[in-house]
Amino acid sequence: MADAPDRHEQRRRAELAGVAARLREVGIEPAFGPLTPTYDFYGRVPENLTGLVVGEPHNTGRMQVTVVAARRLVPPGEGGLSADGHVWTRDVDIEHDLAACDDVVFEVTLLDGFGDAAEHEPVWAPRQLVRDEEAVVDAVRLWHGYRDMLRAAPPKPAPERRRALRARTAAARRAAAAAPKVRRPAADELPAVLAGHLAGLDDARLAFNFPRDRSGKYVRSAVVALAADGTALSKRAPWLAVRADGDTLAVGVEGLIGANQDHRWDRLPWLWSATHADAPAAVRWQLPDAGSARPIVSLLDRHAPAEALHRCGVELDEELTALLAGYPITYGFARHTETWVKRLFEQLQLCAPWRLAAAYEVHQDERRAVRRPTGEPIALFGLKGMNQQSKPMVGLDLHDGAARLSMIWSASNVRLPQELWQCPADLEAELF
Repeated sequence: MADAPDRHEQRRRAELAGVAARLREVGIEPAFGPLTPTYDFYGRVPENLTGLVVGEPHNTGRMQVTVVAARRLVPPGEGGLSADGHVWTRDVDIEHDLAACDDVVFEVTLLDGFGDAAEHEPVWAPRQLVRDEEAVVDAVRLWHGYRDMLRAAPPKPAPERRRALRARTAAARRAAAAAPKVRRPAADELPAVLAGHLAGLDDARLAFNFPRDRSGKYVRSAVVALAADGTALSKRAPWLAVRADGDTLAVGVEGLIGANQDHRWDRLPWLWSATHADAPAAVRWQLPDAGSARPIVSLLDRHAPAEALHRCGVELDEELTALLAGYPITYGFARHTETWVKRLFEQLQLCAPWRLAAAYEVHQDERRAVRRPTGEPIALFGLKGMNQQSKPMVGLDLHDGAARLSMIWSASNVRLPQELWQCPADLEAELF
């Protein structure tokens, strides 16, 4: 059965005529017609509601404006959503039937990213009640122009400073490898499998490749998982692991979940094991020689990650493309743009784009080995700035055989080890 038409369409059209005229004066063209069904704490709006619709210029969102009757239930300033967002108290009754009401207010609703909603299904969209036309126009204008108004400036290139940092880090690595300080446990205290891995440990390689901070020192918080006893990566198991203790590396056994580690080297044994010292450049770097990486590394040092990724055949989704240009991905997330842009440039400067496809294949091989589903993106790093369970991250997958980076939301701690997708330490040392 078809929904009944809005009985108050003509009155709504008349009440909204002033808003429509004001919007047109500032170059925004609204359209009057049926509104997308929405719901919020106040309830669900009628299916047949009409009003003004303004489309988002660069995305799929929209702003909807209509008129309603509202009766306040508590004194002004009370009710609504609490400051911590945990409690909501009804402050007004909203009525869309205008038959018995001479006084109306404007109801403004933002549908952010509306294109993701299922057709004909009501979408969650908190509404705002406004009394005067000017306030409505201001709200629409702010939203309509947010993309340019709230754009964040990408970081300024500082290639000389970046190259100096790389050179300083390479020098610190060489110095540590020349006189490595490594504290080992007694082999008879370890499980047999881990004792075998300990026997092959190359102190110089370990000291050279251990993660470094910007000063060239060992990262104090880093845990490097070298090898396990064969337990599935998704389960906690004993791992031969390394931590920094000042300028000494301490080797021991720790219970770790392999899939959750930023630094897991079981698939890169040439970073720490003497038995893999002859691994060729093609295996270690996915390149025939260090010189092949120089043009891409130079682009990354100049804060040109989009061009570096493109040259390596790496695709970017719309959200990451927008962030690399400094643009918000949506109005609702615009306040995080500066944080996300800074983090994205910071992390992509560390990456080796030509390694991404091979890194993803390693991840897929590990999934297939334990008969887990394949084809889904794997997180590389988080974009930060949000204190909630599901967080924004940069994910990697393959699309038609090409590596693709996309913005994903995940509550999981699983990630791709950094040494699979970042620029290898020994490659940087050869370049700088």
